[in-house]
Amino acid sequence: MKKLLSVMFAALMAASCVVSVNALKTGFSDVEEGRWSAASINYAVENGYMKGVGGDKFDPEGSLTRAMVATVLWRREGEPKPTAPSGFSDVPANEWYTDAVAWAKETGVVKGITDKTFEPDRLITREQLATMLFRFSSSAPVSVPERADLSPFSDDEKVSEWANEPLEWAVEAGLIKGTDGNRLAPEGNATREQFAAIIERYDGSFKLAYNAPVLFSHYTEKEYPLVEDADIYVAVTGDDSAAGTKDAPVRTFARAAEMARGKKAEKDSSVVVAFFAGDYGNPDVSLSAEDSGTKDAPVVYCAYGDGDVVFSGGATFSEDDFEPITEEEKANFSEKAAPFVKKADMSVKFPEYTIADPLFSDDGLCTVARWPNKYQDGTDQLQHAGFTPDDNHIRINMSMFTRRILKYHTLEGLYLYGYLTTGWYKDLLLTDGYVVDEETGALDMIIPYPETARMGYLRHEPEFASDWYNATALVNVSEELDAAGEFFVDTAAKTLYVYDPHGSYSFPKEERCVVMDHADYIVFRGLTFTSFRDSMIYARTCHGVTIDLCTVTMCAGDNAVDINGCGRGRDFDISVTNSVFSVFACRPISIIGNNSGANMFSRHGNVEIRNNYFSFTNLTKDDGGAVEVKRVDDAHICHNEFENISRCAIDYGGCKNMIAEYNSFKRCMYNSSDGGVFYSWNSFEDWGNVIRYNVFYPCEWYHVYIDDDEPGTTVSGNLMIDGAVVVHDGRNNSVLDNVLISSYVTITPANREAVEDAIRNDDVASLTTHRYYKSWKAFFDRLDANPEMKAGFEEKYPEVFDMSLDLADVNSPAFVLNPYNVIRGNLSITRTRESEEDLIGEVSRPWCVIEGNTFFTREENPIFVNPTRGDYRIREGADFPDIHFEEVGRY
Repeated sequence: MKKLLSVMFAALMAASCVVSVNALKTGFSDVEEGRWSAASINYAVENGYMKGVGGDKFDPEGSLTRAMVATVLWRREGEPKPTAPSGFSDVPANEWYTDAVAWAKETGVVKGITDKTFEPDRLITREQLATMLFRFSSSAPVSVPERADLSPFSDDEKVSEWANEPLEWAVEAGLIKGTDGNRLAPEGNATREQFAAIIERYDGSFKLAYNAPVLFSHYTEKEYPLVEDADIYVAVTGDDSAAGTKDAPVRTFARAAEMARGKKAEKDSSVVVAFFAGDYGNPDVSLSAEDSGTKDAPVVYCAYGDGDVVFSGGATFSEDDFEPITEEEKANFSEKAAPFVKKADMSVKFPEYTIADPLFSDDGLCTVARWPNKYQDGTDQLQHAGFTPDDNHIRINMSMFTRRILKYHTLEGLYLYGYLTTGWYKDLLLTDGYVVDEETGALDMIIPYPETARMGYLRHEPEFASDWYNATALVNVSEELDAAGEFFVDTAAKTLYVYDPHGSYSFPKEERCVVMDHADYIVFRGLTFTSFRDSMIYARTCHGVTIDLCTVTMCAGDNAVDINGCGRGRDFDISVTNSVFSVFACRPISIIGNNSGANMFSRHGNVEIRNNYFSFTNLTKDDGGAVEVKRVDDAHICHNEFENISRCAIDYGGCKNMIAEYNSFKRCMYNSSDGGVFYSWNSFEDWGNVIRYNVFYPCEWYHVYIDDDEPGTTVSGNLMIDGAVVVHDGRNNSVLDNVLISSYVTITPANREAVEDAIRNDDVASLTTHRYYKSWKAFFDRLDANPEMKAGFEEKYPEVFDMSLDLADVNSPAFVLNPYNVIRGNLSITRTRESEEDLIGEVSRPWCVIEGNTFFTREENPIFVNPTRGDYRIREGADFPDIHFEEVGRY
């Protein structure tokens, strides 16, 4: 909530000093051209929010009344008709503010001075205005977790008790600041022009404020209890020769695991290993079959409960480790480089550092100093450069940057950084330095081919020289170290330069933390894993892996938690719950069942991903999703929150009976034009997957993308804002009973053209060579090869066997290449009423069922209590499924 609100507008009551870039004529004689509020007044009037006071006057410095504020907010909502009078004795019928006050009372924006009086002409105070805005923005009742402390203000005791929470909210959100003498002045008044500016800023920051859901479950931090009667205790001050008791703990994870094997033979119940708080560095532990527990008696590695237990694979520097640069050093940088500081002789702590390693801060992934540096989130405006490949290197001609680079007093110790764009990737490259052409003075950046398929964050096969001809590169030089979060490393001087550091910084150093091979029923609880180059938990052919109440952060590898081959034709349990995952070069979690052939119809995975928080993922790779679940049955992904996910949030394929529900998705797909918040890839064995009761905030691409003939997914009961459900050639998918706010459904039936061309050319037989036809045939052949599995599959998914490979059915929805799907019962809410043709995008209607979809403007509001304020509770008696959006999110 804090992030959502803090961008609204600056100080609410301080007189603004902003001057419009262009002097505006508002049409009011008392609003002169160039007045700071002219643009805002013009905006408020043009949008019908505010009007003049008569006689070509606006009265910009006039005070606001309570009726004025209620009316402006009511007009902004489209002047909805209230369902009943306000009930205030001093609000008569047929006044200009009558309906506005009734609406404001009905929606909870106002409550009145008393139960019976509103006092419409009374001047509104600062605390009253804060309260009305709080209710208006939050659709009370609502839980706003952040609160400011009002005690630093000299007059905090003057705040009315009922206004404490709204003012704490307003101050925390940056809406209200102190006046002269650091006073809140809760009883002071606001002016009409200030309120016009507020409305303009509000609209600028809340383009979709009318539909931002607010009735989500509020997450309460889980309390981690002290562990009583653990079998083995571990402490950073322990000794591996000790007995492993609470009073005599051992020192290392490896020794504790060794002792756990012995304990396991002595008891039938769980073996518990408890870690006291501390930083254990990289335990570099390998767990095998002999370290396994059982389903009823797992081996548990957990925190004791009195502080953070940290496994760190990086070199960490705190703010105190840095020092200001010297005057001599400043000479090698432009004026733009100040203020920044350095950590000298960093090789003492981090001898294996290379330029290609990322740097993490408290705020996430840092950026190598670059020019220009104003572009973020992968939207670099890269400069074209010439490329000359040879057997061992790529030479990038940097002649256009020569003058810029030669501004330095010396090139000694100066490294150039480049960004390569090839395929989907925009990644940091490590150079072998540079060369200067003695005749032309031009510089070339030299990049070696990656012999081991690793280059910076990016993995490649060596045979990709042809890809480089269309690549682009960007010079990054330390003279532009001028933005927070940027860094530069001078490897010759062994010095790290950081712009204005705060908190701590970490380089990932170690590859992996815990490696598991055939280690079953292992539990990690209450632990923190941070700053690794590769997977922090790497498991192969393991069952019964549980991660609970853990923090996993700052991973430079592909998957922070990498669990592969967990199926292998037998049942398995994987659980990831109540944990926090943040700041990843690629994805936090990958779970792959790795079944094929007949096994794909017999596995029974019990995968649970519940009540987790995911943020800042896929930062350097346009690949995969925050959660990747592939070839897994019976996965349950619920009550998670995804925020700032560069690409997909959930990437799935080859799954059956996956249920994803009550998740929220904020700012996902913000740096990719391929995939969706939910993305499924071509896998014909997918059936019975359900995506329901989720809330999707606006994103840059699709909300649900069912790709490449993917079948068997039902998308139902979701709240989608400014996005789309896209079915690409898929069939037997259903889009049912969703609430679509400025959103749509589309089916891109490429197969239809192939079918129609074959019919038109009297060449139906050619369809047997179509790649999807061949895939479907192989799918049915695998079922036919195992009659027992086929019978079970047919009992559970009878619709599969309604499909036909018979060319005689080419004009039937049963034919496998025809995109048969159902779009039914969806509710579309838009600014203006639309038709079914606007809701449904490109679609092959003869082969799809499209029926029972309804359309309303947001002002008509037939279903929800107040969607313009994000209140999506179902109105009593409304003809719509009872969907509990208030249950969405962590709990």
